[in-house]
Amino acid sequence: MKILRKEDLFRIGFVNKISGYKGNLSCIITIARPQKLLTSKFLFLILEGLPVPFAIENIELKGEELIIKFEDVDSELQAKKFLRKEIFSDKMVDKKKIDLLSWTDLKNYIAIDKTNGEIGLITEVLEYPMQMIARCMFNGREILFPLNDDIVLRIDDEEKKVFVELPDGLFDIYMK
Repeated sequence: MKILRKEDLFRIGFVNKISGYKGNLSCIITIARPQKLLTSKFLFLILEGLPVPFAIENIELKGEELIIKFEDVDSELQAKKFLRKEIFSDKMVDKKKIDLLSWTDLKNYIAIDKTNGEIGLITEVLEYPMQMIARCMFNGREILFPLNDDIVLRIDDEEKKVFVELPDGLFDIYMK
């Protein structure tokens, strides 16, 4: 029997809070394509150092949050033991590429803004509470911008390019 280890799984986020009184969990998701999770049958939480699978009764995406109802977790009291726990998925691998792309995997991709053109190479992806931030250098100046589905328009994995639409004025703040 093969023992499943944390290293064999793909971190997708963490449980942020309880949603309602029936055991629903609100989770912050740190992957680029969270829609792929909507077809998952189960997810893993690390309990006492080991990954434990939980069958999904219901799952829905609300912006950057995922609302999950696990089977057999039917109360606020039962759900409390999952607060601040990391959530993992099995590594969903297609023969040619990984289905789930973490925002952190965008390091060394070229960011291209819809209005301003090529911004530069993403040198680092920073994880802030509730948000992932890309760091680029443009003409010797650091530019930071959020990574989420509203800003990232398209990701070209073959060309290693990220097409974004920065909020009005964000680029100008860094160029002053």
